[in-house]
Formats: sequence, C-alpha cells, structure tokens
Amino acid sequence: MTRTVQNANFEVHVCLRCPSPDAARRNRDEGGGPALLAAIQAELARRPYAPYAVLLAYQCLGVCTTRGRVSLAAYGRWGVVLGGIDENLDIPALGDYINLWLLHPWGEIPKPLRLASMEKKIIGRLPPHRHDQNHAAAEFGGPQTNQKITRVPLVPPAYMEDHVK
Repeated sequence: MTRTVQNANFEVHVCLRCPSPDAARRNRDEGGGPALLAAIQAELARRPYAPYAVLLAYQCLGVCTTRGRVSLAAYGRWGVVLGGIDENLDIPALGDYINLWLLHPWGEIPKPLRLASMEKKIIGRLPPHRHDQNHAAAEFGGPQTNQKITRVPLVPPAYMEDHVK
C-alpha cells in the first residue's frame, strides 16, 4: 500500500537518551537514542508521506523499561506509543506501520491488518484530542470511528442539581 492521507501533518516522536542519574541504567545498550533517530529520519525521508511528517526528538518519553520508544500523533487521530524499536531491524516495518496508521480513519488499524512485526511493540494507544469523534466526522463529512465513546460527567447529575444553581 502506498496511498497515504493527503495534507495530513503528523508527528513522530523519538526518545533520544535516558536522562536517569543511574549511569548503569542510562548506558544499557538496548537500542534507541541518536542511532534510532537517524534511522527513522532516513526511513521517513524515503516514504511518500514525508512532506507531512514532523520528526521530533525528545530526551525522554518515559516507559524506561523499554528502550527504542517512538510515538505517533496527529490531530483527530489515535496516538500510538511503541517501544523496543530496533534501529537495525524494525525501521522498514515502522515505516509500513506509519503508512497503515495514516491510511485508516482516526488512526485505528483493524486488528487483522496490523503488522505482526509491530503488534508486540505497541505499548499503548491514546484517544484523539477531540472527544466526540462521531460529531466531528459528521461535521467534516469524514468516516466515523468504530470506537464507542461515552462522555462521563465529572460530577453526578444529582450533585449538580443540589449544589449548582
């Protein structure tokens, strides 16, 4: 698949180096860092979606038990946090994963279509910033998410009736 979403800027975040004061932890050779950033930069540059990619390097993305952390983010899309990305083995698969992520509405890749090589590297997904995606889809004429979204009030309605006038 080479078709990508047009005019859809997105961000790729890469963890550079563990800032832990514990030198042994910081210097473990588990991948990541500048070598991972350089490999991702080269991979993104050769992809058709390169004009829409924004590559950002962070000193720390957390989840320190798994080196080689990368996250994907874009307005109105599910964000993805990946870990254990090896700059020598996983970069082409990461490029393919990003393409799938861009192809599918809201960044939701159906399970049967997810790349087996990346499945175990997904640490988590983050919902889009916009809470009511189906309203947004209707507003812009786009596809609706297949996720059921329920807005939960912070305060029970009975409390509001008794305490807020």
